[in-house]
Amino acid sequence: MDPSKKREAFVRDHLAELRTDLANRRTLLSHIRTALAFVGGGIALIHFSGHPVLDATGWLLLPIGTGIFVQGVVTYLKIARAVREEKQQTAEAEKTL
Repeated sequence: MDPSKKREAFVRDHLAELRTDLANRRTLLSHIRTALAFVGGGIALIHFSGHPVLDATGWLLLPIGTGIFVQGVVTYLKIARAVREEKQQTAEAEKTL
């Protein structure tokens, strides 16, 4: 493989890794935003409603929001680890070329 094509492949792979990392961060932020909306809505229902059904709904929204947050963090960490491992494998493979 000639050096210019090798450099193009390296740049393309590097940019793909950056795009994946940025998409992973965006997804984490969307999980956090959704979790905050659920928790905030739950707190508002508990605090401002006087109806038992709305109180129960508010209490139900709190663990759902927490679960969304935990799922987002776990997914972020899993994908970040996979990207990091792939990056290391790519670096090792490039050294052998």
